[in-house]
Amino acid sequence: MEASGYNKRTKTIVLTLLFLTWIVNYLDKNSMSIALISITKEYNLTPTQGGMVISSFFLAYAIMQLIGGYFTDKYGAKIIILISVVVWSIFTIFTGLAWSFLSLIVIRFLFGIGEGSFPAASSVALAETFPKEQRGRAKGVLSAATQIGAIVAVLLAAIMVQSMGWRMMFFIFGALGFVFLLLLWKYLPSRAEAHGNAEGQKVSYLNVLKNPLAWQLMLIYFGMSMVNWGLSSWLPSYWVNVRGLELVKTGLISMLPVACSLIGIALSSWAVDKLASGKEKYIIITGAAIGIIALYFTMHAASVALALTCLCTAYFGVGLVSIVLTLPLKYFTQNTMGTTVGIMYFGGQMAGVIAPTVMGYTITLFNGSYNGAFMLLMGALSIPIIVSLFLKGNSTKKAARSVAV
Repeated sequence: MEASGYNKRTKTIVLTLLFLTWIVNYLDKNSMSIALISITKEYNLTPTQGGMVISSFFLAYAIMQLIGGYFTDKYGAKIIILISVVVWSIFTIFTGLAWSFLSLIVIRFLFGIGEGSFPAASSVALAETFPKEQRGRAKGVLSAATQIGAIVAVLLAAIMVQSMGWRMMFFIFGALGFVFLLLLWKYLPSRAEAHGNAEGQKVSYLNVLKNPLAWQLMLIYFGMSMVNWGLSSWLPSYWVNVRGLELVKTGLISMLPVACSLIGIALSSWAVDKLASGKEKYIIITGAAIGIIALYFTMHAASVALALTCLCTAYFGVGLVSIVLTLPLKYFTQNTMGTTVGIMYFGGQMAGVIAPTVMGYTITLFNGSYNGAFMLLMGALSIPIIVSLFLKGNSTKKAARSVAV
């Protein structure tokens, strides 16, 4: 059951809407790291309590990757996306109404439940709209949206919190979600429109869980996400504490590595539509190797400029590894794609739970040195290399399709 032949206008509208919705997703999600500065003062929260507010979101977000992917396969992308946007927009607004530490924990957990279905559902929406030979580039656009959204969220949140307060910021972001809800409801095709009201095959969640390829993709994405979440959490303090930069400057120079990551994402997403089946693993191995080498030289860089250059190179390498995000769209049957993407994103979100805490512990263990943290990330990037060695050419496609019942 493959995507129907939509015209260029429909494809452009769908891709644009999903791109912008991903940015709104990141506005709601990443703005908490900025708002937490004011929230901590208002409610006299300890650093541990502040961390619990953020972790409550990631816990729910990770759990819903698995559940949301399955429901997307069963009911179609549009209905799951609409439900996801409704729930996360409601609880974004409720975040602005929070009255205590406990209420924040509950609200952000429910917010994570809302957002958790969106990654898998957006991938399936691409598969329902684009033919296979165009899905890699389309997914690359959405991957770029996550990087752009992260930058926009931090900059915009800082301005809004300073000018109007954190509560009003969440009210506005929540209202923005409802605007996109209406646009998605009107313009996003349903599964019936994509497949002429045809019924899909029965979804076998157990068969997907038994498929080694799904778990291989999850491990690759886990290793890649360890670097992304680890660096995003600790890179600002690295620039300040190790390299002696002012805090404002760290925000500006942090854009350069992200830009290099976008280049890697663009190259890998273009390549995935051109490469023969089973050859994608060489891009993953190359990107991970570049990242490991660049992180090693970052540890020993003699100047800020050299350290920044090395980090830009590392981000570029990780951007190449992001080709893994396109593989379910290329290989898995449409009726199991959401479940597979959900499993893969579950690995990424677990990295988001693990990396910041373990890196912080490592920095403490090494008496403030970040060398141990960089070695941890180098070890994480070895996971995609090792796992990719077991991705065997034509058997990849066969393994992906073996989950249908």
